[in-house]
Amino acid sequence: MRTHSPTGGTAEPLAADPDLDRLDLQIVSALQIEPRASWAKVGAVLGVDAVTVARRWNRLRAAGLAWVTAYEPGPAGGRLAVVEVECAGNPLEVADSLVGDVECQTLDLASGGRDLLVGVCADDEVALADYLLKRLGTGPQIRAVRTQLVTSFVREAGDWRLGELSADQAGRFTDHGLREPGTPTPLTGLDRAVLAALREDGRMPATTIAARTGVPVRRARDAVHRLLSHRRVALWTDLARARCGRSVQAWFFLQVPARRLAGVAARLARLDEARLVVTTVGTFNLAVCVWMRELADVTRLEAQIEDGLEDVRIADRCITLRTAKRAGHLLDEQGRRTDRRG
Repeated sequence: MRTHSPTGGTAEPLAADPDLDRLDLQIVSALQIEPRASWAKVGAVLGVDAVTVARRWNRLRAAGLAWVTAYEPGPAGGRLAVVEVECAGNPLEVADSLVGDVECQTLDLASGGRDLLVGVCADDEVALADYLLKRLGTGPQIRAVRTQLVTSFVREAGDWRLGELSADQAGRFTDHGLREPGTPTPLTGLDRAVLAALREDGRMPATTIAARTGVPVRRARDAVHRLLSHRRVALWTDLARARCGRSVQAWFFLQVPARRLAGVAARLARLDEARLVVTTVGTFNLAVCVWMRELADVTRLEAQIEDGLEDVRIADRCITLRTAKRAGHLLDEQGRRTDRRG
């Protein structure tokens, strides 16, 4: 079966879609907490055999419905931005022209006062400015660009949980966000090769990584452990939004008094619906991305935020019509991952 790309072109063929049932969602939930947990451990916690767990996961991954990827955490200031784009031409065509850019890490086609919402990541401030000014700022089909520079992550998308496990079950997995003490050091050539392999598949076995990088298996295994335990590399278990009962993605852009920004951001980060909470410099100083079950939930949550947080104003909001790219990976019209690395 051949699918379409996120914006209408041809993409890689995907396996036939399975129906996600409770066990599928529990497996994904387990891997959100401990992405490289053994199938034996996942099976023991969920009360099924390891072969069943492995078969279920491989089916979901082949269909592009769930996957584990990796990224390099780092300071946000000066190299990350949320960019609102108004298109003079067809937004699908503009999205097609941007989606292959390495700097374009996330791309949503959106409603409201913008056609596209682009998450931009660059190596440093100079590279970020070059991309914003020379690429986004000069496109013939781009009418206007508004940039919100990200100053901090209060909640990362990889920290969001489906919540399909009991407290006892969740407690039996090791949180991948925990880190051992250590001073961050620049990534070596081997480290970057391991990161590239884990971006493709965060559960890639050490034997496969060793074969790809040309080092002994033990050295590859030690490199993976070191990078993850010191959180020089972070893993993220992601999935197709609509297939997990969260068919609506919304963005809220808030204006918060500076003295209250940290406290308000922390409170919003605790919302079950919050996937991403970042502080910004621009028209707004706080941006929140949420996943919800139905459109009516957007108004309910907006009222909850405004009623519960004094002096906080939701200055704008939008609904994601389609996500073409997320964390560097291409998605099709159904939100399924279509590549191994975009």
